[in-house]
Amino acid sequence: MKNSIWQGTQHLGEIINLTHKDELGTILALKAALRLRDAETLGHSERVVRFSLLLGRELGLDTTELRSLEYGSLLHDIGKIGVPDAILRKPGKLTSLEWAKMREHPLLGFEILSGIDFLKKASLVVVQHHERWDGKGYPFGLAGVQIDRNARIFAVADAFDAMTSDRVYHSGRTFEAAITELTRCAGHQFDLEVVEAFTRIPETEWIISMVGMSDEKSFAA
Repeated sequence: MKNSIWQGTQHLGEIINLTHKDELGTILALKAALRLRDAETLGHSERVVRFSLLLGRELGLDTTELRSLEYGSLLHDIGKIGVPDAILRKPGKLTSLEWAKMREHPLLGFEILSGIDFLKKASLVVVQHHERWDGKGYPFGLAGVQIDRNARIFAVADAFDAMTSDRVYHSGRTFEAAITELTRCAGHQFDLEVVEAFTRIPETEWIISMVGMSDEKSFAA
């Protein structure tokens, strides 16, 4: 199943100059591939879309930028399609070699989206979503404004979801604990401007987004 999905998504890289209807069809096909690979990953992706759009609007992104942010957020883990099941679904701690393989997923995701013209900007979120403001991230070790702005926005949304979601190995943190951690890491792991935007948004709006009741407009709905 994995190989057939992987091969199918590679062919999507040949699609260019799509209409909006075709764009939506491509997004839905990639979303379906992600769901078949890992339903939990898809659920996480849908949550961080809501968080990213909330942040993007607070930061004044225009419609085109918001669309790219949404698509990049939704597809940020598409490269995990190319990660072996033995690693992706391993219940225990990964070995150093397994971590090295897992860390290839941003580059695999970028490869899957390469050549899809309307996802060119979104693909920067996919390939850079594990970069850090201080340059200690991967795969390129980019720092500061070298990192795509949408990727910097996504990084905060992603961390917030990771901290507040219940996982097998830990219970989700409270909103207050999560915002304290984001603030602590601002200027190191995260872009200070993005974290400051996060703190300006009322807690009630974040809670609504967490439970999936946000009225944030989605371009891929």
